[in-house]
Amino acid sequence: MAEKENDIAHVLQRMMQRYRLTAKFSELELKDVWEEIAGALVAKHTTKLEMRGKTLYVWFDQAPLKNEMFLRREQLMVAINDKLGAGFIEKIFIG
Repeated sequence: MAEKENDIAHVLQRMMQRYRLTAKFSELELKDVWEEIAGALVAKHTTKLEMRGKTLYVWFDQAPLKNEMFLRREQLMVAINDKLGAGFIEKIFIG
């Protein structure tokens, strides 16, 4: 039974790669845990999250929060990579 589950997982993984769905699923996974990683206040004022390759683009609706997150982007990157796996993102763009 375990071998069959591994085969199904392998087939799904290859299908995602073939149809270039991996990046979109990674972005959805990040959106699911964004509030846990960034905090409720930051998540509330986040207007858009977008992944382009290994770069995360984040937009906020308040300038002071945008400035604070710009200063904390390295800490944020470490927290995201700790939660979702090393190398998940390499850069963060705050817009």
